[in-house]
Amino acid sequence: MKKLLWIGAGLVFILAAVVFVAPAFLDLGSFKNTYLPLVEDTIHRRVDVGEVRLRLVPTPSIRLSSLKVWDTPDFPNNTFFAAEQIQLRLKLWPLLRGRFEVTELVLDKPVVSLLKQSDGTFNYSDLAGKKAQGAGKRETRKKAAGKTPDAGAIPLALPSRLRIRDGEFKLETKGQEPVRIFGVDLFMEEFSADRPFPYRASFDYPGLKTVALEGMLDYREEQAELQFKDNRLRIHDLVLPLNATVSQLAAVPRVNLTVASDHVEAKPIFDILSVFGLAPADTEISGPLDLRLTVNGPSNSLVTQVRSKFRDVKVHGKRALKGSLSGEVSIKLPLGGGGNAAQRLQGDGKLNARDGELTNVDLIDKIQRVTGMIGLSKQARREATTFKTLESEFTIGGGVADFKRLYLVNPQLEVNGHGTMTLDRPVLDMRLDAALSSAASARSGRGRAATFFKDSQGRVVVPLKITGRVESPSVSLDSERALKRGVGGNVEKGLGSFFKNLFRGK
Repeated sequence: MKKLLWIGAGLVFILAAVVFVAPAFLDLGSFKNTYLPLVEDTIHRRVDVGEVRLRLVPTPSIRLSSLKVWDTPDFPNNTFFAAEQIQLRLKLWPLLRGRFEVTELVLDKPVVSLLKQSDGTFNYSDLAGKKAQGAGKRETRKKAAGKTPDAGAIPLALPSRLRIRDGEFKLETKGQEPVRIFGVDLFMEEFSADRPFPYRASFDYPGLKTVALEGMLDYREEQAELQFKDNRLRIHDLVLPLNATVSQLAAVPRVNLTVASDHVEAKPIFDILSVFGLAPADTEISGPLDLRLTVNGPSNSLVTQVRSKFRDVKVHGKRALKGSLSGEVSIKLPLGGGGNAAQRLQGDGKLNARDGELTNVDLIDKIQRVTGMIGLSKQARREATTFKTLESEFTIGGGVADFKRLYLVNPQLEVNGHGTMTLDRPVLDMRLDAALSSAASARSGRGRAATFFKDSQGRVVVPLKITGRVESPSVSLDSERALKRGVGGNVEKGLGSFFKNLFRGK
């Protein structure tokens, strides 16, 4: 009996050694020789792989290390895909019968390198259905005569689950900075080419919190089309509904994406825009807005458009103003052209702010000095940089915001005007008519501005221009408009000296 026990224990030990140890030292060269040539023929690319190992516990699996997929001859120096390790998890009983039934495909640290050509096509276009030109020129793995694998004879079933861990995505376009996305995680289950299937994806982008997307995918092979149905986008503590279609995958992909939601919190939206240089980073904002974002067009000339409706949003910009903001803005950004984003930005809007004040310290100081020399009290000078109402209508194009109308009113002033502001390193060029209130106009007769002319309502009206960098604008008399209104040369000269002396050293 003891001998039988020892024999049984030995057999168990040997079997355990076979199950746990032997697979780690078994290089499945036959697997490489059988399947890799088939993969190469299918994707028209050379495939290199390091070791191929079999493990039986805790789950039967084949592990491929140092996988590298070279690009087509059109991109001879590019690695199309690489992965530190790929794991194919298998069913045990089919494996014992010599059939590889893959239940899950796991990719660890994969790197996908996409190259965008001048005509808008990508280096993956041939995989979506268009035969790669010159594919035969790429040297592929040589096959032994009479051993060329046949797709119908190979005992391999595609997995229903796919997982990517800590991946990287690179997109290079000639003449532009490469786009890199890190920390890519993807999980798909119930994969099917016949019906929609669920998925989850997330990635990291510099300046943003983790971006996540989940919902249903529907790939239609015959139409070379991918549909995103009932998706949810999670970004900067926001959850937004997303629907999209990517069509013409075999040629120049065409995108139709929509994100739309009402009463969205404005702060995370502006945080996201500031990452891409489309909103000032030093602006504090909170409150509800309606948002509609679309991305449309072929991949070589995509256009992003954002429409926002502000609903009494609280704004505090360190270089402009603070107050409650309402109105609508539409911004369009073509993504395929040259130049920076500010030059390509287009749009228009009407915005109204109420019960606020200017926040540009340098501009406030100059306005208060002007109103002080006109004769306003200290309290009135403070009121001159506030507003009950501030209205603006503007268009954006060619790197410039063109303000068609500016209107500001407070207890001491009513200001009408127009002007421009460059978007890249903002520079102002504004023309304003500042009309003092009746009470302020009456007091100004005792100040140094007694020579200013009055309008039909008896108010003192000063034509001004504001020019220069936003950080330190110059405020001066608009001499040309003053002369057109009949101000004499001597008066104009005196006013010019007045403003010159007033802002000397500023």
